[in-house]
Amino acid sequence: LTKVIATTPSIMKLFEAGKIRIDDPVTKYLPEFQGGKSDITIRLLMTHFSGLPPDVELEPRWSGYETGIEKALTAKPVAPPGLRFIYSDINFILLGEIVRRLSNETLAEFARAQIFLPLGMTETGFLPNKSLRHRIAPTELDPDTGAPFLGVVHDPTSRYMVGVAGHAGVFTTANDLATFAEMMLATATGANGPHLFAPLT
Repeated sequence: LTKVIATTPSIMKLFEAGKIRIDDPVTKYLPEFQGGKSDITIRLLMTHFSGLPPDVELEPRWSGYETGIEKALTAKPVAPPGLRFIYSDINFILLGEIVRRLSNETLAEFARAQIFLPLGMTETGFLPNKSLRHRIAPTELDPDTGAPFLGVVHDPTSRYMVGVAGHAGVFTTANDLATFAEMMLATATGANGPHLFAPLT
């Protein structure tokens, strides 16, 4: 749910602050993207119509946030922008990096300050403390150790990027997720409750 409760609302916050426009080209915010020449817009990233492939190359194994961003910035499209829906983690890796550059905060810091804490979502965030592991469901087996991932993002790309990326890495609880959903429903319907965004947004 990282794309839904962290990256997208962070972009929405930047939109409302006048720092980003949805139909701007990605190169306005990431000038090195595709060598500086691309018709892909923020909207196309958000709606998975960018034409970028589903994920960055994972082999040979690599590590580091900057390495992941470099791979996303140089990923070769597999379809023209706007032609067809291709669910792509790369889209949201790029959006997370745009949040970082526009806010001068990591996506984890920005989402916590602008989304999670204002809603009282105190059990939501990236890189959960080890003290919370007894409350976290294991996901899949670590191919290196055979032990289950526990409190570590199971998505390999996010894991290689040290657990903070625009497409994966958030941990949350059912209660916190319900709080987020109630806020979005209240905003859309005009009901009472906390509103982080204008209804039009």
